[in-house]
Amino acid sequence: MRYRAGLLLVVSCGGHVAKVTDAASSVYVRSDTDATTIVAPTVRLAGAVGHTTAAATYSIDAWTGASVDVVTAATKAIHEKRNEVDASLGQEVGSLSLSMNYRLSYETDYLSHGLTLGGRKDFAKKNTTLAFDLLGSFDRVGRSGDPGFEEQVQTAGARLALVQVLGRNTIAELGWQSTFVHGFQSSPYRFVAIGDIGTCASNAPFCIPEHVPDERLRNAATARARRALGRSLSVGLEYRFYFDDWGLMSHAVQPDLAWRITESQTLSFRYRYATQSEASFYKPRYYDVAMTNGYVTRDRKLSALLENEVGAQFLHRIENEDGDRVVIWGLRSTLSRADYLAYVGLDHVWALELTALLGIELP
Repeated sequence: MRYRAGLLLVVSCGGHVAKVTDAASSVYVRSDTDATTIVAPTVRLAGAVGHTTAAATYSIDAWTGASVDVVTAATKAIHEKRNEVDASLGQEVGSLSLSMNYRLSYETDYLSHGLTLGGRKDFAKKNTTLAFDLLGSFDRVGRSGDPGFEEQVQTAGARLALVQVLGRNTIAELGWQSTFVHGFQSSPYRFVAIGDIGTCASNAPFCIPEHVPDERLRNAATARARRALGRSLSVGLEYRFYFDDWGLMSHAVQPDLAWRITESQTLSFRYRYATQSEASFYKPRYYDVAMTNGYVTRDRKLSALLENEVGAQFLHRIENEDGDRVVIWGLRSTLSRADYLAYVGLDHVWALELTALLGIELP
């Protein structure tokens, strides 16, 4: 569940008025049938000075897991907490919008720095928008209880999006993203059985640390469209195609429906269906070390799978009599099922996600 609350701050800055435009607090909860629970509170504050905007977000992810990955590796349940800070700046220059975002994420065994530089340009009387982002991150991977273990991961990428108004009632978007990852991409806690048992149990002939390639080129193409059906209804459709040089390929389709119940209340529904092939080096069972080509994994995200997900969201905007403050609250829920087609020890996982929202917007 996510909660949002706000405050008002007005100061003088170089002859311009600096003002908080919105503030929020939220809590997200996820629980699944694979003995994993996540609780993630978040606070956010945004403001503006003239044509310059700024925002800061702080979140905590408290994660508890005794999943099949943990159990079959003969290790204890894992309790982790991640702290993350996001800071962003935006600048409007006519029809051009520039942005910069920095992210710092910290766990006891993981440190990540990320930077995104972006630009947006409007054309044809704002009927066409071209967006471009450059992405980069530097991660340091550790292992709890092992101060001598330290690995690094570097990521660089770019994404491009074209948004086009197709009429009074229709808008469409095409996007592409490529990301290159170099460095340690295995899990320092995941072990792989060698032998026909498939899991690291007491009778596994061998149990060795997971090892995957150090380089990965990831690509994703997206297409989205939205159309208004009168004043109260709109429908949307999104398709995503993903592929990488590990042999992974996936397709995802997501239709949705939004209903404007009143001037201030909106109810929306969505459904997502996705299929994924397995990585070229993934095997549910590794019978012989000589047959592994040097790579072994128990990462279920690299196995073939099917996903079905349904979600609903309700938002209510409450504006005061003077029209100078809007309070927003809402609820969001998602129910999903992932079916693993070739993963020893786990056939499927049901997951329930709940989010509650409460916030304030200022003109």
